[in-house]
Amino acid sequence: MRLPIKEGHFHEPESGHDKPYLIGSRCRVCGYVCFPKKDVCVRCLRDDTMEETHFGPDGVLESFAVMQVAPSGFSAPYIQGYVTLKDGPKVFTLMTGCPPDDDALKVGQEMELVIETIRENEKGDELIGWKFRPVKGKGRS
Repeated sequence: MRLPIKEGHFHEPESGHDKPYLIGSRCRVCGYVCFPKKDVCVRCLRDDTMEETHFGPDGVLESFAVMQVAPSGFSAPYIQGYVTLKDGPKVFTLMTGCPPDDDALKVGQEMELVIETIRENEKGDELIGWKFRPVKGKGRS
């Protein structure tokens, strides 16, 4: 069984035409955007201005690190980092689609959102979530 690692944080495509997206918030007053969604705008400090909005699937890699030690349920090495979405906030994320090497990615390169297995739970269910991968044809030069 495939289960979301966090309910209400992302949309998994249901067909080939469908694209994945993250579910966040945008303030109607000041334009502040965030992921995951919030009830209160941290800029305006108002609780009546946040609207649900969808982000993705395109972004730019801001920073990354190859992790050599993994928490329980994960395998090392793996890459995590920050991707700034073209239409939204900066997102902390796992990376996929490249080897877990220091030279596998380049800050500033284009990335795309994918929904993949993050890990398995104790029952053997796939826990799925968001990851970003390099855009094909736009990798390191």
